[in-house]
Amino acid sequence: MKSKFNLNVFPIALWLALVLGLSGCDKLFEQPKQAEQAPEQAQVNTEALLSAANLYVYTQMSEALSGAQELDSVITSLLHHPNPGALEEAQLAWIKAYSAYIKVSFFSRVPRFEKPQFRDQNDTYARIEERIDSWPIEPGYIDYLPLYPLSGIVNDLTLKINEEDVSAQHGFSDMRFASLGFHPIEFLLFGENGKRSAKDFIPQENSIEVVSADTTIKEDDSDELSHSDDKNSETHEHVHVEIDGPQNHNRRRDYLRLLSALVVKNLQKLTDRWEPAHGYYAKQWRQPQPSQQLASLTLVYQSMVDSIQKTLLEKHFSVLLNQKQVDDLRSPFSNQDVNNMHDLVMGIESLLNMESGFISALRDQDAESADKMTAVFKRLLRDMKQLPQNLTSLPLDKRKARILPVQEKVLQLLEQLYKGAIMLQLPIRALPVSTS
Repeated sequence: MKSKFNLNVFPIALWLALVLGLSGCDKLFEQPKQAEQAPEQAQVNTEALLSAANLYVYTQMSEALSGAQELDSVITSLLHHPNPGALEEAQLAWIKAYSAYIKVSFFSRVPRFEKPQFRDQNDTYARIEERIDSWPIEPGYIDYLPLYPLSGIVNDLTLKINEEDVSAQHGFSDMRFASLGFHPIEFLLFGENGKRSAKDFIPQENSIEVVSADTTIKEDDSDELSHSDDKNSETHEHVHVEIDGPQNHNRRRDYLRLLSALVVKNLQKLTDRWEPAHGYYAKQWRQPQPSQQLASLTLVYQSMVDSIQKTLLEKHFSVLLNQKQVDDLRSPFSNQDVNNMHDLVMGIESLLNMESGFISALRDQDAESADKMTAVFKRLLRDMKQLPQNLTSLPLDKRKARILPVQEKVLQLLEQLYKGAIMLQLPIRALPVSTS
C-alpha cells in the first residue's frame, strides 16, 4: 500500500527537535515587529535574483536533458549488442542522468500559470513531472520478479507497447503503479536487488510461456479390465506447463526503448519552457512590478524549504527511521537513495549560491548570516556524503544511529533558511509546528 505522510503520525521527536532547534522562534515568525525594530536594510534586487534562479533551472534542466539523451544513446547500444559491459554502461548513464534531474526536481513545487493549451492536453508541469519522476513504484507492475515470472507490462501480451497504451497504464489505480519515467527504466536496467542480466535483452520472440501438453488414454486389453466399470477406462489428460526463464525479451526491449525516448521528450519540454529568452515559464518572471517579482521569488524560496521538509524529511528520512522493512525508497533497484538525498540538498545549495543569487543578496543584508547558512550546507553535505551506501539495508536501530545526527543538521539548515527569508523580506509560510 502506498505510504502517505500524516503530521499526526510523523515522529514527534523530529518535530520536537525542530522546535527546540529553533530557539526563540516566537520572535522568528513575528516578522512585522522585527521589521519595525531592524535597522534600514539594503534593497533586495528582485530582478537579479529571479534572473539567477531562471538561469539555474534552465542550465540544470539542460544538463538533465543531456544526461537523458546520453542514456538513450547507451540504451540503443545495449539493445544492439546485449552484454554485461553494455548493461553496466547503461546503468551508470541512468545514475548520471537521474542525479542531474534530482538537482532541479524541486522546481516542480514552484506554482506557475499554465497555458490553457497545456491544461487541455494534460501537459502541465505537474503532469510532466509525474511522467518523469513518480516514486516509489511497484516493480511487479513493470516486469517479472523472482517469484512472479510472468508479471508486469512486459509480460502482458494484451497491452501494446506504444506511447498511448503505456501512458494510459501510468498511475492506473495508484501512483505506485507507474509505467513511465526514470524509475521503470531503473527497474528494467537494474532488476530486483540490482541483479538484472544482460541476457534479458537478447532479441527473442514474445511468448508468455512454453507449454508441453501430454495427453494419453490409458487402456488395458485384459479381459478382466475390459469388463470393469467405465471409470477404469476413462481418458486421463496430463498438461505440464513449463516457464523456462524470463519471457518476452522483445517486449522488454521495446518497452525500455520507449521509456527512454519519453523521458527525453518530457525533459525537452521542460527545458524549452524554462529557456530564458522565449520559454513560457521564464517569461512569467519578467514582470515589471517589484511586488510581482517579490511574489515569484517567495515561491522559489518556498519550494526549496518545502523540498527539504516534505521530500527530504518526510519522504526520505521518515521512511528510513520508521520502516523496519524499507518499502518506499526512491531508487531501491540501483541502491542510490543515499546519493538521491545528497543530490537534492546539493541542488538547493547550488541555486542559493548562484552568482547574484540568494546567498549574495543575503550577504548584502548580513554577512554573518550568509556565512552561517553556507557553513550549515557544507557540514550537512559532508555528513550525507559519509552515510554508507548500504544504509537502506541496515537494521532499523543502526539506520537511526546514522541518520539522526544528519537529521539534526537538516533542522539547523531549516532554521537558517527561515532566518534568511526574514532578512530578504520573503513572506514564506511558517513551519507546521507550534512555537508557544
